Amino acid sequence: MKKILFLLITLCSTSVIAQNEDYIGTYEFYNKDVKGDVIKYELLLNADQTFTFHFYRNIICSVCKEENSYGKGSWKIENKIIHFTTNADDLDSKYTLNFSGSTARLIKKSPRDLTDKIVPTALQFYKSKIFWIENLKILKKE
Repeated sequence: MKKILFLLITLCSTSVIAQNEDYIGTYEFYNKDVKGDVIKYELLLNADQTFTFHFYRNIICSVCKEENSYGKGSWKIENKIIHFTTNADDLDSKYTLNFSGSTARLIKKSPRDLTDKIVPTALQFYKSKIFWIENLKILKKE
């Protein structure tokens, strides 16, 4: 009985780890326009279920300055939805963005889709208390 229970626990934990591997990696959005304005979002989902986020903006104008915003915390998957959490000890003078309550979904080509259609793997935020994160779509770097 103990061997069967051990086997079931091992199989379940292996399944969760394999599922998380689809999500782990670096996601990025980068845009530089003809005027030289730059906007960059970068999200790193780590294997230990922590994340870091960096937003960079450099708008070319006489009163504008470079902006950097950072966030970090933990993430978990429930029903194919990624839930982000930032605890009080994750926040400091550098990491000021609170991702608690933010949710996202992984977008990728279905294994059942046998067409030649190319669907880049991306992460789509659906809900966030950070208004400029909501609806953000960032591509996974391969």
